[in-house]
Amino acid sequence: MTKKITSIILAAGKGTRMNSILPKPLQPIAGKAIISHIIDNLYDCSINDVIVVINNDNDILKDYLSINYPEIDTVIQQNQKGTGDAVKVVFNEKDLSNSDGVIVFFGDTPLLKKSTIISLKKASTEKDLSILAFKAENPEGYGRVIVRDGKLESIVEEVSTNKENKDIDLCNGGVMALRNNNLKDLLGQLKDDNPKKEFILSDMVEIINSSNGKADFIECNHLEAFGVDTKKGLAKAEKEFQKTLRNKFMSQGVTILDPDTVFFHHDTKIEDNVEIQNNVYFGKNVTIKNGVLIRSFSYIEDSTIHENATIGPFSRLRGNVTVGPESKIGNFVEIKNSKLENEAKISHLSYIGDASIGENANIGAGTITCNFDGKNKNETHIGKDSFIGSNSSLVAPISIGDHAHVGAGSVVTKDVEEGNLVLTRAPLKTVSNWAKKIFRE
Repeated sequence: MTKKITSIILAAGKGTRMNSILPKPLQPIAGKAIISHIIDNLYDCSINDVIVVINNDNDILKDYLSINYPEIDTVIQQNQKGTGDAVKVVFNEKDLSNSDGVIVFFGDTPLLKKSTIISLKKASTEKDLSILAFKAENPEGYGRVIVRDGKLESIVEEVSTNKENKDIDLCNGGVMALRNNNLKDLLGQLKDDNPKKEFILSDMVEIINSSNGKADFIECNHLEAFGVDTKKGLAKAEKEFQKTLRNKFMSQGVTILDPDTVFFHHDTKIEDNVEIQNNVYFGKNVTIKNGVLIRSFSYIEDSTIHENATIGPFSRLRGNVTVGPESKIGNFVEIKNSKLENEAKISHLSYIGDASIGENANIGAGTITCNFDGKNKNETHIGKDSFIGSNSSLVAPISIGDHAHVGAGSVVTKDVEEGNLVLTRAPLKTVSNWAKKIFRE
């Protein structure tokens, strides 16, 4: 019989140290909100019963959850009286009697691994209490985990440490898994007899032990328990998450010439034999197919790049772009909301927007699709095997037929039929002896 696990995510803090109008749990890591990292990992570990504790003023977070996770319950902690109080509020407002285990997470820990969550899930039904713990080179600021004879005895908060336990390097990671055995009554034993007058969840260790329960700990890497509470911390978490993504892609065979300069979105997909040069940024919804070369200083989002295409250097792709196999997008080319068929070439200094480019079409330097008339975005169609000369302006809506040619420097305002050549140029004018006149002056 499958056991039911309920996860409680504590996200009721004010997050004032973040100095942002965006709530702390919604700060992005690799383009994804911190709390979404946590929730999605829980779902991936088959923990589907999720309750998020928020504060009374956090409408932005509440709205985000209702839109993106309408199945999730939220509970309001009216007064921020500590982590223990937040969990008590959940038990007072929700009937968790059919849950076999409860795991308490924090809404600012995006680096927690799925393997650790699975360990916590298992512990929540096998032991009365299990905490997440990590070893720190400098334990200052963390609660110390006191273990005697292999048994978790207590957690001592930093303010209560003494000479005997101050140098203990095993620290409290905050996350706690609890067997739901008379748990609501045990939570009622929490007291606020501390300097902050708060109900501290870590006091549950001693309560469980005094009730003849079994308390234990699960050790993890210290970064998994890292809580993001400042913009500096956000940057640190981003850096660590990017390391994980880079290592994942390189282990799959992707060549990344200078990993520290390449940034991925959480949903980036890359196939085999891809090479990425330095200083490349991937935004949301990017898929890179086999054999693609991404050259330096390129920015790519909301795009699919097919087999053996070359992008960059200094290319920008955005807003629903498809690049066909063997195509070449060169330096200082921007493409927006366009589809390129096989072997299309846009080598340099061009803007292509709201366009379809046919197979083996060649777009010369300085070409612009004039897609916006001040009110509407208009489409450009360029047929297969067509040639657009350098410094041309294609005023949309417009269609250039297959095998058609547009002469360099042309402003084209009407459709071009298949196989035709069009060009627009002012007549050449020569002024004799112009240089002599200038120098005499």
